[in-house]
Amino acid sequence: MLITGANGIVGSDLLKFFSKNNKVYALYRSTNEINKKLKSKNIVWIKHDLSKNLKIKIKPKIIIHCAVIHSLSKKKKFNDYINTNILGLLNLLEFAKKNKVKKIIHLSSVNIYGEVNSKILKETNFFNTPDLLGSTKILMEKLISMQDASYLNIRLPGVVGYQINDMRRPWICKIANKLRQNKKVEIFNSNKKFNNIIDTYEIYKFIDFVKEKKNLKSGNINFSSSKPLILKKMIYFMKERLSSKSKIVLKNQKRNHFIISSNKSFENYNYRISSTYKIISRYINSFIKN
Repeated sequence: MLITGANGIVGSDLLKFFSKNNKVYALYRSTNEINKKLKSKNIVWIKHDLSKNLKIKIKPKIIIHCAVIHSLSKKKKFNDYINTNILGLLNLLEFAKKNKVKKIIHLSSVNIYGEVNSKILKETNFFNTPDLLGSTKILMEKLISMQDASYLNIRLPGVVGYQINDMRRPWICKIANKLRQNKKVEIFNSNKKFNNIIDTYEIYKFIDFVKEKKNLKSGNINFSSSKPLILKKMIYFMKERLSSKSKIVLKNQKRNHFIISSNKSFENYNYRISSTYKIISRYINSFIKN
């Protein structure tokens, strides 16, 4: 198994989970604390910039592609998006072709949809003026779909992880940090349902579930928590669990709002995604411990 972006928020957690029972080649571009912390006989760290040809002598059966440039990356100029998201993928696909990789799992993003005007976001939604991340992800999905290997483009919403806590993203992480610091929290659309969240453990469980399937159905799927929660109830639940003294302000202004349909995960792969409550609880329990 090869994981790219292996010391990032998502990649590092997938590396930790998968390396318990699998040998994993962990590809990364820049060193951080994860490289020092994650040590195992099942982990082989490989430092490489994907904008350059990948000539490592390994033959993984599956690639999990996590490496990406996004709006909060340190380097986020137009050329950075092209070099990492497009050129980097082309080099990875060339490597996969030469080494006859059987499966490619690409962690895509719901950013591909751009501005969502419907109440429920489905895979059939049109792309409506996506940002630079979304635009490059659309092309990445298309490039992967043209390969001979079986593939999955997993379109993710906000992702919470367990080894790296980025206070800037996703939205629910920002809220949790404000609650822990007893800061005021403002909530819009407080009576609307919310499921624009997933955690790295759920992503791991799904990939682990489908990776051994001989006849993996290639395609694109949304992957978000099931059973949406009323937003204000969720925030008050988080406040109680964190023993926070924050003031919760429910704003009257309306903002664009939608929930995400992830029905294809069950329809195509017989996998039931955990509920929003379960994922939020799992994240908050870890947040408290750390």
